[in-house]
Amino acid sequence: MPSLPGGTLTLLFSDIEGSTSMLQRLGARWGEALTAHREILRATFAEHDGREMGTEGDSFFVVFTSAQHAVLAAVEGQRRLLEHDWPDDSRLRVRMGLHTGEPERHGEGYIGLDVHQAARIAATAHGGQVVLSAATQALAASVGDDIGARDLGLHRLKDLPEPVHLYELTAPGLLGDHPPLRSLGTQANLPAYASEIIGREREVDDVTGLLEDTRARLVTLTGTGGTGKTRLAVAVARDLQDRFPHEIIFVPLHTADRAALMWSGISEAVGAPVDAEVLPHDRVRRFLADRTALLVLDNLEQIPEAADVVADLLAAAPGVAVLATSRRPLHLVDEHVYPVAVLAVPAVTPQDVEAARAGAVELFEQRARMVRPSFRLTPDNLDAVVTLCRRLDGLPLAIELAAARSQLLSPRALLARIDDHLGDRLTTGHRASRQQTLAATIAWSWDLLDDDSQRALRRLGVFAGRVGLDAVQAVAADEGEDPLDLVAHLVDVSLVEIVEGSDGEPMVLLLETIRRFARDRLGAAGERDDIRLRHARWCVHVATGISALLTGPHQMTALDRMEAVEEDIRSALDWCLAPGRVTTPERRECGLALLEPMDAYWYRFGYIAEGRAWHDRALGVLESDDDADPGRLVDALHGKGILAVQQNDLATGSQALERALELAHRIGDPFRESRESNSLGVARREAGDTEAARELILRSTALARDIGDTHREAIALSNVVQIHLDAGEYGDAVVAARRAVEADRALGDPWGVAINQCNLIPALLNAEGAEAALEQFVAVADEAVALGDVELSLDLLDSGASVWAALGEGALAATLLGASDRQREVAGIPRADPDQRHLDRFVTSARESLGPAEWDRARDRGATLAIEDAVAEGLAHSGGFRPFAGRPGAPEITFASRPVDGSSS
Repeated sequence: MPSLPGGTLTLLFSDIEGSTSMLQRLGARWGEALTAHREILRATFAEHDGREMGTEGDSFFVVFTSAQHAVLAAVEGQRRLLEHDWPDDSRLRVRMGLHTGEPERHGEGYIGLDVHQAARIAATAHGGQVVLSAATQALAASVGDDIGARDLGLHRLKDLPEPVHLYELTAPGLLGDHPPLRSLGTQANLPAYASEIIGREREVDDVTGLLEDTRARLVTLTGTGGTGKTRLAVAVARDLQDRFPHEIIFVPLHTADRAALMWSGISEAVGAPVDAEVLPHDRVRRFLADRTALLVLDNLEQIPEAADVVADLLAAAPGVAVLATSRRPLHLVDEHVYPVAVLAVPAVTPQDVEAARAGAVELFEQRARMVRPSFRLTPDNLDAVVTLCRRLDGLPLAIELAAARSQLLSPRALLARIDDHLGDRLTTGHRASRQQTLAATIAWSWDLLDDDSQRALRRLGVFAGRVGLDAVQAVAADEGEDPLDLVAHLVDVSLVEIVEGSDGEPMVLLLETIRRFARDRLGAAGERDDIRLRHARWCVHVATGISALLTGPHQMTALDRMEAVEEDIRSALDWCLAPGRVTTPERRECGLALLEPMDAYWYRFGYIAEGRAWHDRALGVLESDDDADPGRLVDALHGKGILAVQQNDLATGSQALERALELAHRIGDPFRESRESNSLGVARREAGDTEAARELILRSTALARDIGDTHREAIALSNVVQIHLDAGEYGDAVVAARRAVEADRALGDPWGVAINQCNLIPALLNAEGAEAALEQFVAVADEAVALGDVELSLDLLDSGASVWAALGEGALAATLLGASDRQREVAGIPRADPDQRHLDRFVTSARESLGPAEWDRARDRGATLAIEDAVAEGLAHSGGFRPFAGRPGAPEITFASRPVDGSSS
């Protein structure tokens, strides 16, 4: 095979939009369509000198040495796809993304941040659309007179720290008029609505004016449910994009019921770097401290501590403004309360249609025309429409539900049925009655549903957020039912919305007010426990699948999937692990089974406090049940223990792990005994007891070998390396690290390979000298940073500082150490005592040789650098020193993620 091109390359990613729904639609002919798609694109890419790096399912990854060739290939590929005669006239739409950079060659492929950025850019596109980075657009600007690029502005992309300038490729024969990109957006992640806000022009201007005044940092939109507070907040946020061009962040909080979950929701929405040892509220405050941003905090009324969270946030981040929605004010000193009234309704019916166009009437007309395009306001129906809007108190949601019935009923018929159904239950004018109005209107819509639609709606109420059709089928449908058919009628009558997911597939969404109604009906039907159990089992299935993805190269896919379902998982855990003896054995088992796959997520992505709380809940349930499975008790203690150790709460962690180890030994479970021995060994090492740690970890290794568990043996081997380093057994540390690398490679565990390749740097430094350690540092540095594991990158900086100090480059060592110290402070990841001692062995003499003044200057400069920039400086000083593939012991490095059992615990 010819060698891979290096240097500046243009990377192209593509996949089919809506492939799942196409598969369902085409059935047996899907294979024919997929083959044609591959043949068309493969031939096109080859004609333009593209190097195909991977084809998985319906996706391509191709590299080009010329940005112009890449753009021409994308244009020609899209044209050929559009011209092809697809089976059953099902047009196949492919989205493409291109980015130009200098990816790192690895084995038979490429890795690094440029690859990740290209994939993220492709994920923003819609079917038939080609999206370019600014680098690609600049290099391909003169590719042809008929090919251009439309500026889409700066967009925030998931997992990328800064906004990226994106362009849409334009050319004859390409589709145009695409929806907004699927990025976090120039207006961040604001919800998209199918129609513009109606009747709120004055309110939008008022609230926008308040927030444009920099003295107004907190505006709370208040009002009863159904008045459209969220729609108004989103409209205001869109108007403020000039003041906050890259940092408008929508935070949905309808499932949060306490401060901890509110902080977690904000942390996830703003993209604060995750870290196991830092609680979400600290992450948010640090991340937003120096930023200018607008946070839209939606649905605060059910969070008792919401005012404290907002006050804390505003105090910590002086450049942040908050636009909140709540049924009641927060009662903070600097709060501007803006009551959101119902839509205006004419006091009497005007004779002229145009004179009747108050907000409520306009909304009814717009929604009615969405289901009945021929509908118009006329003198004949005007009185009925105005009276109907008045009867519904001008509440937007109630009006939308009524208008959705216009497909079959005239305004007079609607008014008659509402009057007949609601009777004297509706009153007007009083704020307290408006909730009654809304509830009665929802109930009226419910009563008009057939039995199947009622069953579907009440079951959909079990979900906490938007869900895909697979979830609907697993939880809400009976055997043989089509989930799309199940929700179609509910969409027609505005009780359910269909929104587009990140992969282009339809997602089902209930407004919170309707969700609560559906849950009440679920209980009244006697189905609550059965459907909640189905929901919990679905959560276990989904979490298990996501956890498996976290161990391989599909980590970003796993994180996207988790983001979509984590509120449902929290809801399932809350129900399954109910305190006391309320829970049934089936519920409890589901909750305990859900903890295992979630541990990997909590441990690796910074949700340690939340994970500990769920394990404490599980322990409470287990310890109150005399018949509880002792193995499950060991698992709960293990989860609590490793999460506590990760937070440096060594006393709590050690106590839990000691109990777990003793119980695993008592019940004769060698797998669990090996696991707990390893984890307790890590806790002992963190506490400075090297000999106890050695004994426990070697015991874990022996037990794993006895039962033939190579995965667990490899995990323990990783920790043996650290024990040898702590004890000064440096030659043994090198041998152990290389054994651990080979063990993880044989298991196909790339994250484990990455950890142990980095562990080789300090081992080689001590055993073989600085040059051998530098070779290893150069070999792994770029890829370690590209992994995105903050703690691993910081350890790499420390190793680099030690290596350069040993080579007599004191200023560079100080710079790397300054960057590490500063980033550890920002991320909240303190250096463990044993690691500090290893570092001091090399940098102390370098500090003394350089002198305090020069050392401090270099260290202070390092404190201004990002991790990537500091590593780049370390590599730049290595000059032309690069390991070559044929050299004995040259590392083959692949980076990805590893589950919690593959951590040092």
